[in-house]
Amino acid sequence: MDSTETDNQLLIVNRSKEYRISKELIRKIPYFEKMLRHDVLESQENKVVLNFDEKTFKIILDWIELDFMCIKMDHVINLCTMADYFGMNDDLIKDSFTYFHKNFTSEHIGTVLSQVTSTSKLINSCALDAFICRHFLKIVNTSFWLKCHSATVLYICQLNLMISSEYQVFEAIIKWIRCRFEFRKRYFKQLLENIRWCNMDPDHFVVFKNDLVQSEDLVKFVGEICDYEENCDCNCDRTKQNYFITIEELNTADLRIKVLDSNFIPLVNQVFKLDDSLSLGVLPDEHVSDVVFDSGRKMIRIDWKQKKCRLLGYAKYVSYCRKIDRRIKKRKMTQYQATVSDDFAYTTGNSVFEVNGKLIHLCIDEGLVDCWADEAAEDIDSASDHYEDDFIATILDKNIYIMTDNLEFRTFEIDQEEEFEIIELNKLKKPMNFQDLFLTSGQADDKVFLVDNSTRNVFCFNITTQRWSQIGLLINYNCCKTDGKKKSSKLLTFTSAFLSIDAIRPCLKRKLN
Repeated sequence: MDSTETDNQLLIVNRSKEYRISKELIRKIPYFEKMLRHDVLESQENKVVLNFDEKTFKIILDWIELDFMCIKMDHVINLCTMADYFGMNDDLIKDSFTYFHKNFTSEHIGTVLSQVTSTSKLINSCALDAFICRHFLKIVNTSFWLKCHSATVLYICQLNLMISSEYQVFEAIIKWIRCRFEFRKRYFKQLLENIRWCNMDPDHFVVFKNDLVQSEDLVKFVGEICDYEENCDCNCDRTKQNYFITIEELNTADLRIKVLDSNFIPLVNQVFKLDDSLSLGVLPDEHVSDVVFDSGRKMIRIDWKQKKCRLLGYAKYVSYCRKIDRRIKKRKMTQYQATVSDDFAYTTGNSVFEVNGKLIHLCIDEGLVDCWADEAAEDIDSASDHYEDDFIATILDKNIYIMTDNLEFRTFEIDQEEEFEIIELNKLKKPMNFQDLFLTSGQADDKVFLVDNSTRNVFCFNITTQRWSQIGLLINYNCCKTDGKKKSSKLLTFTSAFLSIDAIRPCLKRKLN
């Protein structure tokens, strides 16, 4: 190669690969055009050293030579990062954004994890972690989980997953190990280290009797992972991310949202602006939460950082559930139950809950009670206008608890194959207006809670004793001594929901235990 030809070419060294490219061609990329124009190459060698993903960099070089590119999920984030670094056409970044957010599903989690960083375009590592944590119980029931690379499983299991029990993480690990046991058993110890044993419910220590734990002689190892008191890495109890939430309407533009712990101690007390332009994407930033309320008929999206929120009615809430279903390719194990009950002869309504990664759809229509567990959102009728919704409901453990407009209180067990039995429970012996009532449950203990909006009284039904009791009063006081008056606001809901500790952190009033 003569010196003239060499002078007209640029040597690019990217990791282990070398490329000799025409300077005229490489000038199509603004980064190199500026470099050549200002003659800032390393020494006189016409050489540039880079450190980018080799496959994606080759795609960019082929693009400038052939004027053609095929965007795929296995390089789209790296592509966007490079396009931004090289100052390339904004259309490429826009096309990448559209492609990614239109096509991303749970099947791509491993591929995307290998590309994201804390500052990457399209989605950063914090937002992806938030998606995984929020939908972990769905994800572990996908084909992706069974095919997952060991590094991905190890990464996921150490996150602050939104779970009600560490046993759920153990079950997910066992499911993955069993799929290819002889090959995957080498990772068993590492995976067990990602279970936060300090936070394991004592009832779930049956894990020591698990056949795989015993066959691999891991009982002693599990006992040594955590000493339960000192030198423990279980610094965040991810099983305690279920909180009580009150939403108050201050005016047509503002809502006050409070987050309370299991003892009704306030953690968050902030005013949020209603904003119908708030995105409903399934991959929001890490400081965004979705809360379902009004007995599974409404949803609110909360951006804790921007102090904005968006309310969704039943139709839009169901539509959002469908979007999630399309992104998480979960195997549906739908259980359908139905019964005819005179107890609900004059009761109608719809409720859609999400419990342990499953959609629970309850429909009551004048005596006919239908319940679908793990139903596809696409099969749920979003047009509930013909129902009057004259019952309120909540789910605790494996039971739905229902209160009708005449304050009758009943329950039945869900996720059963046979016709279910509706059990009548003790009625609260206190006159109340049904329209003022909110029913919810505390996942941390065996209690169902009822709040009377007109009085702000809080009542508790203890599942164990089967008794009602009044346990408190929800009141806002102005702390100023010269005022002393209660603040006036309309209570839209009192409910419970899983909220990511990381999401609500910008608004925390006190340090979490």
